[in-house]
Amino acid sequence: MKLKKRYLFSLLIITGLFALPAHADDTVSQVDHPMGYYIQQEQKAILAQENLPAPQPQIAPLTPETETEDTVTPTNSTSSSDVHISALASTLNANDTSLPRRDVVDIASYQYWMNQADFNALKSAGVKTVVVKLTEGETYVNPSAKSQINMAKSAGLTVATYHFVSNPTRIQYEAAHYAQVAKSLGLPNTTVMIEDAEAPSTAYNWTNVSVVFKNTMASYGFHNIRYYASQSWINSGVMNTSTLGAKNMWIAQYPPGTPSTYAAMWKNSNTTNSAYGAWQYTSQMRYQGTTNLKNNDLDTSIDYNNIFKGLPAGQSEVYRLYNRYTGEHFYTKSYTERTHLLSVGWQDEGIGWITSSSGTPVYRVYNPYASGGDHYYTTSKYEAQQLVKKGWRWDNNGAPAFYSNGSKNLYVAYNPNAKSGAHNYTTSAYEQNTLLKKGWKYGAVAWKVN
Repeated sequence: MKLKKRYLFSLLIITGLFALPAHADDTVSQVDHPMGYYIQQEQKAILAQENLPAPQPQIAPLTPETETEDTVTPTNSTSSSDVHISALASTLNANDTSLPRRDVVDIASYQYWMNQADFNALKSAGVKTVVVKLTEGETYVNPSAKSQINMAKSAGLTVATYHFVSNPTRIQYEAAHYAQVAKSLGLPNTTVMIEDAEAPSTAYNWTNVSVVFKNTMASYGFHNIRYYASQSWINSGVMNTSTLGAKNMWIAQYPPGTPSTYAAMWKNSNTTNSAYGAWQYTSQMRYQGTTNLKNNDLDTSIDYNNIFKGLPAGQSEVYRLYNRYTGEHFYTKSYTERTHLLSVGWQDEGIGWITSSSGTPVYRVYNPYASGGDHYYTTSKYEAQQLVKKGWRWDNNGAPAFYSNGSKNLYVAYNPNAKSGAHNYTTSAYEQNTLLKKGWKYGAVAWKVN
């Protein structure tokens, strides 16, 4: 395959990165690389060839007097602005209307400083998705991942995750580690899971590596797989889009300056990269909603094809929780309600089912007189109204809690001996049959779900 000069150069640069010396002022933890770390070095070299301003290198914040080139631990005393240090390129302002859409932000342990107000501000700024780093290699886990996921969901943002590939020759073990951590955090199988393919070597068949990654993730039940790589790896064939799917690709390529100063280059990049699923166009975006966001850079992307949302439009997850004191299972679409119940002692039982935003309404009513309280769900508005007349209360102000619309059966069973949690709802035929064998009654299909 004949490659253009600039792509040959970029491959040489990225292949040679392992030979570059590590310096205290430009190294990250060797087990925790932020997304785009190596790609920024490649982009810097390409732009230098053309005498254009380069993107900033990503650098981990250093703990004073205690860090080595092999271990870097973020501390609250260090500003994350240290992660991006350069005077070569201007920082982008999220209020600049000439920029591409700000659909996606990706974060890792180096964004430990983010709080709930920051995620809420990103949502207000038009960000739709936060991509959280979960893992790297076969052992590393982002210590901030759980809180970052919870805050993003509480802000109403879609959450996707990524794994930074460390050793392509052991990709099946790395993918297994990634999947296991995702399950331990309670992420549903519908979550978009992303392979970060940028480790500095083109000696491997990265397309085959990515296929093994996809197959391993599928064996754990994760089927919404995407691939992050530099534009040069796509153009040079290191990542084969015919095999992996062009719309599954998240392309990293950083034009210089802004669309105002380099209009033709930004326009060409936007046109070229729109052939793929998404385009990460900067690591230097400053959002304006909070002091934190004003003072720290964030990677930002445009999502051309809605590739980070694991569920089709019009569908949402229903969370299932359990109160061990009353025996009740509770079901809600609200992540905020779920988070509150967990904080007061309820147990998380994952995703109960996927519901639609249209179809036959399902109503939820509450019995305040039952020991510990009790909820009941029904597609019959008349039945719900009769219960309300007897002293039950409407939940959700009488509006539908869910909708019946899909191909899967949602089963209901009744425990005549329970004072609370008298009804159980499940998509599992095994769980339903087990309850019936133990004396539960009136096993039936309550409604349809996805």
